[in-house]
Amino acid sequence: MPSRHRATPARILTAAADHIERVGLYQGDHLWQPGRMGNTAPCNLLHAWGRGVRAARPRWTERGEAWDIFQRSLFDSLVVLSNHAHGNPVSPVRWRKLGLTEDAYRRTLLWCWTDAPGRTTAEAATLIRSAAAPYRSDADHTVPGCPTLQNVV
Repeated sequence: MPSRHRATPARILTAAADHIERVGLYQGDHLWQPGRMGNTAPCNLLHAWGRGVRAARPRWTERGEAWDIFQRSLFDSLVVLSNHAHGNPVSPVRWRKLGLTEDAYRRTLLWCWTDAPGRTTAEAATLIRSAAAPYRSDADHTVPGCPTLQNVV
């Protein structure tokens, strides 16, 4: 059975912004809150992005193209959100110097963005929504690649 909709970076990021608005922003090292996980516990930018990924994921019964598009959208949404949080494209030099993979560095960047003093839920949701803005949510994401930063910031 085909998807009702295809995964796009905009769908992932919009779901992430909706989630963080609903549960709030959490700062600090102690995210574990028994009884308040998943859909109810406050989260950081990385966890909100992860909830957006889960919301846009195709059904497990689907095969082929839907998953290929999802994988491209997943990576592109991480790239555009981390670039947006960083303020410009993240240079590969950054993760290479630390001996990290690109994915690990970008995820760490999202976690660290959250912990800057004074961050608010509204600021996090605005950041995520502005990162999603260059993408049309109804467009198929069949070609990999992110919009240029000039179109994002």
